[in-house]
Amino acid sequence: MTLERDDATDTRSTDPTATDGDRTGGPGARRRLRSLGTDLSGLQASAIGLAVLVALAGLLATAPVAAGLAVGSSASSVAAGPTAPVAVEAPGPVGPADRAEISGGFSRPTYTGVAGDPIEISHTFDNPDGPAYLLIGGNRLSDTGEPVGFVDVIKLTGQTTTINTRTIGTDATSANSCANATCDLEFRDENGDVVAESLDDLSAFSGATGAGGLARPLVPQRYRLAITNGTFVVSDDGVVTPTAAADQADLVLEKPRFSEDVEVFTTADRDALGEDADAESLGVLRENGAERSAVTKGNRIVLGFESTGIWGALSHFAAERGAGPIEAGEAVDHRVLADLLEKESGVSLMVRQTNPGMNERPARLDLSRADPEDVSLIVADVTELESPDAPGRFYLVIDTSDGDHFTDDPEPGDEFSVAFALEGTEGERYAFADGQEPPAAFASASGPDDAPQFPYWETADSTVRAEASFTVRERYLRYDHVTEDGDLLVEADEGQLTGTTSLLPRREMTATLVNDAGDAPFRDESPLEIADGNFTVDVDLDGVSPGTRLNYELYEGSTLRDSRTLIVVGDADNPDELVIDDAPDNVTVTEGGNLSALRVVTRNAGGLTGEGELALTVDNGSLGGSWGVRLAPGESRTYDFASVPADLDPGRYPFTLRLDGDTHGGTLIIEQDPATTTIDDEGDGSAANGTDADDGGAANGTDDGTEASGDDGDSEQSSTAPNGSDSDGGSNGTETDGGSGETSDGDTPAGDAPDSVGMLPLPFGTREALGGTVLVGAVHILGHWV
Repeated sequence: MTLERDDATDTRSTDPTATDGDRTGGPGARRRLRSLGTDLSGLQASAIGLAVLVALAGLLATAPVAAGLAVGSSASSVAAGPTAPVAVEAPGPVGPADRAEISGGFSRPTYTGVAGDPIEISHTFDNPDGPAYLLIGGNRLSDTGEPVGFVDVIKLTGQTTTINTRTIGTDATSANSCANATCDLEFRDENGDVVAESLDDLSAFSGATGAGGLARPLVPQRYRLAITNGTFVVSDDGVVTPTAAADQADLVLEKPRFSEDVEVFTTADRDALGEDADAESLGVLRENGAERSAVTKGNRIVLGFESTGIWGALSHFAAERGAGPIEAGEAVDHRVLADLLEKESGVSLMVRQTNPGMNERPARLDLSRADPEDVSLIVADVTELESPDAPGRFYLVIDTSDGDHFTDDPEPGDEFSVAFALEGTEGERYAFADGQEPPAAFASASGPDDAPQFPYWETADSTVRAEASFTVRERYLRYDHVTEDGDLLVEADEGQLTGTTSLLPRREMTATLVNDAGDAPFRDESPLEIADGNFTVDVDLDGVSPGTRLNYELYEGSTLRDSRTLIVVGDADNPDELVIDDAPDNVTVTEGGNLSALRVVTRNAGGLTGEGELALTVDNGSLGGSWGVRLAPGESRTYDFASVPADLDPGRYPFTLRLDGDTHGGTLIIEQDPATTTIDDEGDGSAANGTDADDGGAANGTDDGTEASGDDGDSEQSSTAPNGSDSDGGSNGTETDGGSGETSDGDTPAGDAPDSVGMLPLPFGTREALGGTVLVGAVHILGHWV
């Protein structure tokens, strides 16, 4: 007997991707019913037909109830995404009476994650007849229409299920996978025949159906999620469909993303943080660190990387080492990262010295040898990339003290490069190794000579890399003001010791200053404050005069870190400052004399013995002189310039005194020497001061013929200036035309005496003649002066 159903009575899945084999009452069911009528006897056919009619009646009666359950479960779902289908039953010999009807639903119709990362699925389920199961995959890919290849069936045990998209469908799938757990499964082919009752059995059958193992880890695509009672139909093209689904949803995986930026900062070592501080908290590390790439020897360098698509592998390796789920903000065994770099193809991290010495091997980081005290791994949420349900950043915290984590201990001056990469070669793609079902999760088909490939890069993708660098430097305090002997200098007014340091603010140090040599003992204790690479020590120096020397000691706890002499000065930038304390503004000297009247008082205003040069410049260098000055702190001394002759014509000249940056200016007044008479080249024999030579008058206009007095060569002349002038209009003792005694054109000087006799110029100055005595009333005989 042949039994056919009217298509109008078929109950079908609302899944638009479902095939005829996914729907109840389709052509596949009709073919199976026809085969029953052909192969059995009439009586047997009648009995079976009656049973089928009863089953169909039950199905029609229960369909609205099932539909109501599905609608109710999807009513709480997010509006976006596909609508969850009603519960359906598979055709064939297994009817609804064989397994109790299952109910349940997903919290949303679409779950979005990143390929390679874990994703959490929230759901409810109820199966009075036994456990419920979560089917993942088994459908067609949305872009190609090709079967995805069977993925996994997971036994539901709670309200959430975490899917590790890196390992699902492989030999490293979830512990709740039916590949590992005891499950009551049944797989039938399109003819209704049971082909497998476990995932292992299905693996043997999958070669004929195309529902074999994955060629590679789950790629960015859409995959089916279904809550089932454990019965499935496997179509000829490899699609695995639940015969009854309480609810369905979609799992959409996106392509991993990568940030090329590396966060770099330094932080204090564990000992400096103390036992009360959480040495593996990012907040504590930042609070006690500085954003710089120069790490002080003994401190820790922190390197932060951001990427998605690697967290499923990290979670797997963490679980293998007995750790719990990887959560943002938590520290993880650093060996988990070492496992990732060793076993996951296409993921690399290199920290390597770039400036080794001649014939020296470069030091490099070796996580496999690292002690947990030397290297920490901390995970965190992403800052730039999208990662719905997994962390996106990891921080590697590396101590620069001596240890086994570097192949050679880092030393001050060492420079390191850092490179984290997801590798790929255009035209190539990651694939699982052949010959195993299910495939080994971390066994790539590439050989030792092939370029490594990140599992989620496509053929058009190439390597992406994040790079940074850091240097190791010595632990130091560098003071701003220090003598050549290493003594510290502090200004009395400012009272602050300053400098730069490579130490971090966490270091607690105290400076002690003591002076037992003074009239009153001096002692002061002040903390050394560190901020932004600088340090300050505030010192109370009230009543302490420049030149005072103090004993300076720096302690870290009870440990002495430094001991020096500290000198109080007026100006730390010029601690041996020499100044001009007093000097005249105007100095008057006699022509031909010297500058002994220019007396200068100098003083050491600093706190150290100072040496300098006191220099005099007159008329922009027409005259000059200098003294070497050496003064102890607070010492004063007076200098004059008696050795400098006043070899300038009478007049006013500017002068400048300079000493160690201090300057003083004034005016030098040179007066005519009253002992000097200027004789005209031609004339009536009159003296230049207006006295008629024939009358025998004195040079100063008196009748006694006395000579002008002088001080016999001292720096100051005490003689009286010429004050007489004759009717010829003499020029008050000044020399004509610059004092040369000659007119500019050689003509006879103007005068009233017609009997004037021309005078021959002397071959030397009058001051040099006769010991400085002026010739007055000389007699001219035979053309010569006598």
